[in-house]
Amino acid sequence: MTTPRAQRVRFPRAALALAIALAVFAAACLDTTRNDTACNNRRFDLERPTGTKMLAFAIAPKSISYHFLDVRRDTLEYTWDTSRVYYGGACLRFQTTDSVRIDSAGAFQLVMSGSNSSYMRQRIVSQGITLSDSVVGYVFAGCEGDGGTFRLRPDSTVALAWSNGQQERIFGPSAIHRLAGDTLWSSWAVSSNADSVRGSWRFGWRRAYCGEGF
Repeated sequence: MTTPRAQRVRFPRAALALAIALAVFAAACLDTTRNDTACNNRRFDLERPTGTKMLAFAIAPKSISYHFLDVRRDTLEYTWDTSRVYYGGACLRFQTTDSVRIDSAGAFQLVMSGSNSSYMRQRIVSQGITLSDSVVGYVFAGCEGDGGTFRLRPDSTVALAWSNGQQERIFGPSAIHRLAGDTLWSSWAVSSNADSVRGSWRFGWRRAYCGEGF
């Protein structure tokens, strides 16, 4: 989950080799598609019409929890730092009939601003040497869609069916979105190599006004 800026950190040779070996997994958190013309849609258009009355939920940066750990050989660990400044914002808008709760099914939109990035604490342990630093990480994959349709299930989970974009990480098929009062909790986890490599996201979207109109 590093960026080119983060990769300028100087590592001992063994730790550098470890970091390179993890490049494929770490690429999941690279912001590689932000300037890809194939990703152009209206997710950055805060003023686009909703077509129907909607309730919005805004990402709550202080609720973000991200942890990645690889112990296959040495140790590589990333932990989201909620004490640092969060750059950007994101909202999910859901169709509503009574302006109090979202409908059981209908249209939804994703709207974003800025990079939605902040800093993570990085820890590398290799050959008895521990290195700690901060690196930039991004919450979203960079090529999200701008909306689609949703369905609120009886267990309060919300299923999202996107009309465009690429659904990865927190918006991927294995992610869970659960409505609890005025907060929508999103979570996603991955594990491989007998749980020697694992990562997880969890954060809340809190009821807020996000420029929604009609």
